[in-house]
Amino acid sequence: MDIAPGLNVDVIVDLSWLKETIDVRRATVYDVVGERIVLSQTSPPISKRYLGNRVIITLVRQEREGPVRYGVTAVPTEIIKDYRLSRSQTTQAIVMIRQPGLERFNLRMFYRVDLPSDSNMAIRLKREKVNIIDISIGGAKFTYKKMHSLKPGEIIRLDLEIEEKSFDVEARVVRILPVMGRMSRELETIAVQFLGLDRKIKDLLSRKIRYIERETRYREMFPESLA
Repeated sequence: MDIAPGLNVDVIVDLSWLKETIDVRRATVYDVVGERIVLSQTSPPISKRYLGNRVIITLVRQEREGPVRYGVTAVPTEIIKDYRLSRSQTTQAIVMIRQPGLERFNLRMFYRVDLPSDSNMAIRLKREKVNIIDISIGGAKFTYKKMHSLKPGEIIRLDLEIEEKSFDVEARVVRILPVMGRMSRELETIAVQFLGLDRKIKDLLSRKIRYIERETRYREMFPESLA
């Protein structure tokens, strides 16, 4: 199933690894002719300042393993104020020119979870175990010794351990933040983006994150169960 009239889609208009933000807006497909796609005005609306910028149109397919999200890059070129839906009805619409092909796209890669002490997950950098602050399918944030002098943009190798299985992972340092308090002289906070994770690691990490999320919610709802 490709992008077709009547489908509901999510349009990603801004995606920033540096700021760790993602701006997703909902829309409906009105018409598709070749590479030209006409969408309803998104919610919240896309303004003229987005014209000419790249966005990602995503949709969900139902496959054997369950719902899978796909995405395609597109460029908004025009905002139509009075797009005609029928003889008696007009509405605002957005014209986009898409690139060919659909690729898997996981919105949850930007959803980070805080790790409990019993998460059975770990990250090692240069064989040294770091303190993970949070993690997602797309990256992680952890504290690390200042003496190693990492820099934004630097490519590093990590050992990602999930349920006693270890994976060699390439990552890019996207941000370095100071640590507050008494450890500020020794540690700094490192935010990294995982690069080129294979399907096996992504699936395993995704399942682990969902499990941690469920466990965290349960503990919040039933704190008496921990007594």
